[in-house]
Amino acid sequence: MTETTASPAAATANPGFLGMVWGVLAKPRATFATLRNGSGRAWILMAILGMMLVTLPVIPSGPITTRQTREQMQIQFENQPGFDESGVDVEQATSFATSPILTTVVPAVFAAIGRVFSWLIWSGALYLLASMVGGRSSFMQLLQVVIWAWLPYALRSILQAVYITATQTVIANPGLSGFAGAPTPDPSDPFGSMPSTGTAVLQTFLGQIDIYLFWYLALLVLGITAVTKLSRRKSIGLVLIVWVVFMAVRLIGTAVSTNLASGFVGG
Repeated sequence: MTETTASPAAATANPGFLGMVWGVLAKPRATFATLRNGSGRAWILMAILGMMLVTLPVIPSGPITTRQTREQMQIQFENQPGFDESGVDVEQATSFATSPILTTVVPAVFAAIGRVFSWLIWSGALYLLASMVGGRSSFMQLLQVVIWAWLPYALRSILQAVYITATQTVIANPGLSGFAGAPTPDPSDPFGSMPSTGTAVLQTFLGQIDIYLFWYLALLVLGITAVTKLSRRKSIGLVLIVWVVFMAVRLIGTAVSTNLASGFVGG
């Protein structure tokens, strides 16, 4: 099925927030074309909504994480000989570790801030590369493309929140990370079940792979093609370059942190 080219009048029309949401999901090529001539301030509302939705799975996960952390700490304390004589207030330590601020508020704030930084970094990288190959667009146009293309992840956040609330289970293996073969955590010996560096890197990589990623990348390609007037092939190349670079940075960070953690435990 092919999309017909939007007329100039349709391309300049401001579809509004709901119109943009529906357009990006149903007819992204024509909808992204409206960004070349401005789409009002609907993208600001989408950015605010995105910051809220990214925290949505964190809210029901907080109480579950609190319960699991409390149970794990109790098991660890029971399996440490002589801990009772150490003078540490177990109840106080447990209450601090399971505080809603640490289990819900802090993760939610970092998720929202991280989402904004991710949008800005993606937009900046795409703008730089597009300018180098002859793209004709502004940074703000590409920022709007990146924000609107994030809609699949917004839907994923809603589904994850519903799943966590309904099952009272935290999503431990997002994406395809369950195929990484990571060891099953042992509450009585959490450091003894740490994955190897290779396994941790593979788990991080596979954790990013799901249908929403491919949907997001496809929307980015359509959006970049529409606002920069680059060919589809060049747009695909730009998106893949940025994704590969950022994925490499993420994997290097995982490898370094895993090595440091292993060295700390082993040392």
